[in-house]
Amino acid sequence: MNKILSVSIAAYNVEKYLAKTLDSCLIGDTMEKLEVIIVNDGSKDNTAQIAQSYADRYPDTFKVINKENGGYGSTVNAGIKNATGKYFRLLDGDDWFDSEELIKFITLLESAEEDMIVAQFRRVFEEDGHTETRNEAKDITFKSGKFENVITKDWFTMHAVSYKTSILKNHDVTLTEHCFYTDQEYDLLPLQWVETVRFTQLCVYCYRIGRGEQSVSPAGVEKHYQEQTKVLKRIYTVFSRAITSPQSNKDQYIVNYIIKRTKLQVWNYVMISRNAQHKQELIDFIKLLQKDYPVIYQGVLNRSKGIRLMVRSNYLLYGYMHSHRVKKYRF
Repeated sequence: MNKILSVSIAAYNVEKYLAKTLDSCLIGDTMEKLEVIIVNDGSKDNTAQIAQSYADRYPDTFKVINKENGGYGSTVNAGIKNATGKYFRLLDGDDWFDSEELIKFITLLESAEEDMIVAQFRRVFEEDGHTETRNEAKDITFKSGKFENVITKDWFTMHAVSYKTSILKNHDVTLTEHCFYTDQEYDLLPLQWVETVRFTQLCVYCYRIGRGEQSVSPAGVEKHYQEQTKVLKRIYTVFSRAITSPQSNKDQYIVNYIIKRTKLQVWNYVMISRNAQHKQELIDFIKLLQKDYPVIYQGVLNRSKGIRLMVRSNYLLYGYMHSHRVKKYRF
């Protein structure tokens, strides 16, 4: 039977979590419609062995790709290359699916023809186990139609998004390798060819929040903040026309997404430390925006009173903003 959904799992040193991740894909008869590609990104623990044990037991559903470490983007690239399903989506090796919702989701995909599917997802907090359901399409007034009709203040992230596999393959969508935060490229790059979109109330993805090794943890941000800037600069280049002169609702969606991610990165620079090097890197980043991407620069200032005050104070408020951001940050 032809596969309906290909799931690419980025797996790097996730032996503590991977069994739960893969168990969530054990969905009875529906498994014949599911393809799970576990990309072991040079793990040094037992990730590869755990992954292979599932491929051995369920060879029609699970396949393992063992490769040298290349970062998150390289796992997505490998997943796209090997995918055979009608639709494609991501699952991190420390997250999992709601199995019942996954069954319903695959049933929906069987008859779907839209280029992009946006579902709900659940954030699960490690500290106390409480959950939050995220509906990134809560202000969308239609279920299926042209992406051009999307008007929203929110954004659609990898936890919610699936694409037609043919779009990714035919247009050679490739994420940056040896780099963190490339899920943002996955969120945006395929939109160049997405014409239609469907929204569903199904809550498929369960996103673990609060693991210290995550790139969104304070330690992760401090270690990898320059890679976030690298990703943003690539996005600025790819979407330079939309940034310079947005002409459609899709352009405006892309610009809004970029402004929000850029605003978060400005706050990342502020949060990581008070030292002179990081302060100068922040100043240089904002000068780059002001000179080359004035729409993004102005958008960030318009949407953040704190950043606006800091810039207009000639960064005299940098130290105060650092202390405030450290206290406020939650991931």
